[in-house]
Amino acid sequence: MERNPKEIACNDYDLIVVGGGINGAAIAWEAVLRGLRVALFERSDFGWATSSNSAKIGHCGMRYLQHGDIKRLRESMRERNTLVQNAPHLVDSQPFIMPVHGHGVKGRETVGFYLRVYDWLSTAKKSFPDPGRRIADSGMLASPEVERIMPGVARNKLTGAGIWQEGQMHNTERLLMAYLRAAEAQGLKLANYASVDRLLQKDGNIVGVSVTDLTTGDCFEVSSSVVVNAAGPWVLKTLTSSELDASDYGIYASKAFSLLTRSFTDDTAFTFPIKPMYSDKKALIDKGSSMQFAIPWRDSTMVASLHLACTTEEPESIIVTEDEIDIYLEMINDGYPAAALTRNDIRNVLWGIIPAEEKGSAAPLKHYKIIDHSVEDSIRGLLTVVGVKYTTSRDIAEKTLDLAAGQFNSPVGKSRSSSTPLWGGDIDRIDTFMVDTVSKYKDRLPEPVTRRMARAYGTGISEVVALIEDAPELAEFVVDTDITRAEVLYAVRVEMAKSLADVVLRRTEMGSLDRPSDAALYDTANVIAQELGWDQSAIDAGVEEVKRFFNERPARLGVAA
Repeated sequence: MERNPKEIACNDYDLIVVGGGINGAAIAWEAVLRGLRVALFERSDFGWATSSNSAKIGHCGMRYLQHGDIKRLRESMRERNTLVQNAPHLVDSQPFIMPVHGHGVKGRETVGFYLRVYDWLSTAKKSFPDPGRRIADSGMLASPEVERIMPGVARNKLTGAGIWQEGQMHNTERLLMAYLRAAEAQGLKLANYASVDRLLQKDGNIVGVSVTDLTTGDCFEVSSSVVVNAAGPWVLKTLTSSELDASDYGIYASKAFSLLTRSFTDDTAFTFPIKPMYSDKKALIDKGSSMQFAIPWRDSTMVASLHLACTTEEPESIIVTEDEIDIYLEMINDGYPAAALTRNDIRNVLWGIIPAEEKGSAAPLKHYKIIDHSVEDSIRGLLTVVGVKYTTSRDIAEKTLDLAAGQFNSPVGKSRSSSTPLWGGDIDRIDTFMVDTVSKYKDRLPEPVTRRMARAYGTGISEVVALIEDAPELAEFVVDTDITRAEVLYAVRVEMAKSLADVVLRRTEMGSLDRPSDAALYDTANVIAQELGWDQSAIDAGVEEVKRFFNERPARLGVAA
């Protein structure tokens, strides 16, 4: 990928996407596959907030049975299956269990019925030609097996557990990059650190954007037939900066955060009850508690998101406090005492801003919004997208392009994104691919490192290893990590990383769990310095930026999905 904002400004486009999170990336991918000329601008780095703080779940929609929302259930199942098909190196299955007690609403018979309905509605999960992609049926476990998986499960009236398969994303940052890399290969022009300051208007319609290159300070205008505002928590600011009235769109903010802790799960995720933080008005059954997830991820446990109300709608002013984290720890330990978590057990906090159902509510928005301003405001050439789930971003993109189709000056083709592999995902059989890749690079890399890189890059691993073949010293690891120097160089040379934080947090897995050591940060910065010509002050500044990112947690901006 080449970053050249000035060159982008020399052309006109059918579509400009504002925002380089997962929804913006998916919209760009959808659009270039339909034959459109597309440019994308991101004010910071790609996925820096919204898409780097996900609970890593490819939702199958099981939870929506509680609401009788079959449409949303099937939508989630379809999109989970699409991710497994098109990015099998990054998404596969993760078993989940939900303990059942007695024979009432939370009992074995009710949950068993839910699971039978779910399997009846999701037969496509077993239709993959590749056996390695097929998703197992749901079922019921006996109590002894539940106690083995969850040693601290409440045993009073325990009658077993329901078991089903969710999708699990190995690396959400690499999945976003797979969308961007795939779209760029089809003609997408894109730039990070390029702020869309305002929307350009002519005769009351949107005809492009004004952009500032934040690396140089240069300003320029770019023309397009349609602009899609997919700026995440900044969608309202994108509108109001152009003096558009955004007060009637029903877009409100809440916040959510997940905790990465020391491991207290085995290979199976499980649910446990916590005190509900909001009333779910759309649930068909009031269970009196919320179902929370403890999910194995890498060598830790991720406790999925707690949702809280916001007292302000300003993205820059929203934080998660230490007190709120302490409260969540108490709720987790109360719901599953065997976890026995302390503040020292928290390895990372993934948090941020998500859409809320109502102003001042902790309840997350259940359905995405696609606002066609030609209908809402009689302003042609502008759509605003508010997504709610990482998993369904491709589906939102398809619906957005369908809605905008009549506003382009050139014909719009049919959607092909559901059947087109993402970058690195053109894999016939995932198990065979992993075995063959390990064998192919056994003389260059240790097997665990090859497996990790194959999961991160898919078939694109060959491009990274090609750097090692040209310079064997790049096979060496960054100090205190298992990240090769080739991966660092590749992030800068090929994937538009402009800072140490881009490399550590969003291109490689170096900062996925804990803060890397100072030695690792300086070693990584030195590799980047050789490519970008940094002096010692630039190296020191990059290291300090990453250290602040971790030291200031949780008071930093991201989004928990």
